[in-house]
Amino acid sequence: MSVNNALKGMGYTSMKMIGEGSFSKVKLASSQKHCCNVAIKIVDRIKAPQDFVKKFLPRELAVLKRVNHENIIQMHEFIEVAGKQLCIVMEAASKDLLQKIEEVKRIQMDQCKSMFSQMTSAVNYLHQMNIVHRDLKCENILLTSDEQVKITDFGFARFVEDPSELSRTFCGSRAYAPPEVIMGTPYEPKKFDVWSIGVVLYVMVTGTMPYDDDGSLKQLLKCQKMPLSYSDDAGVEDLCKTFIGFLLQTNPAERPTIQQVAQHPWLQARPS
Repeated sequence: MSVNNALKGMGYTSMKMIGEGSFSKVKLASSQKHCCNVAIKIVDRIKAPQDFVKKFLPRELAVLKRVNHENIIQMHEFIEVAGKQLCIVMEAASKDLLQKIEEVKRIQMDQCKSMFSQMTSAVNYLHQMNIVHRDLKCENILLTSDEQVKITDFGFARFVEDPSELSRTFCGSRAYAPPEVIMGTPYEPKKFDVWSIGVVLYVMVTGTMPYDDDGSLKQLLKCQKMPLSYSDDAGVEDLCKTFIGFLLQTNPAERPTIQQVAQHPWLQARPS
């Protein structure tokens, strides 16, 4: 039985493709069961690398089964099709954060603070559950029609039961990865997430990436060690610049925990 026929038999009607990779695709579909539109991630177990099938996919499923937070995408069910495809049915969003930024160039400070607070709440929830994401980037932060934040794509997520446990896997996009990951040294995965949301925040307020990712890893590392620059027309307030610098500390020992991020004055300050 084909994937489409299997999904149709369970009350899902495919509407359009909204994402595609080398061994997975995401379709928007209507659902009779859930009485709403859903996003269905279809993973081809045959095309996917064995390392992904045996290691990363089981981790992703385990995380999705466990998490329940208003700013994390909700999983409805898993559907196996002939042992070859796995369909992960999730709540649908309107767009991702990168699409939003491309529409408006940069996000207004009050809305930026609201969205970033939601991200921080979700990451704090994950870290308290000893889950790390390791692929936080604008494309993996979805927005609903009323622009509520929903973190998605837990393909590189893992459980970290021992706080002193280091990770060794190079994950995610290097544009959002901290220096210690770029260098290939064992790293604190929770500090990885903190750096990544720092990059996300910079992109939100400036509409540009903080570091040039077009060259070699050596050039990227050199760029990460340089002071951040802001164009005059971006209008980024000094406290926000200080906050971003607080997140993007190259030394992971000096980088804050997500709890410290949540308590920073920039997030606590009410709009003027």
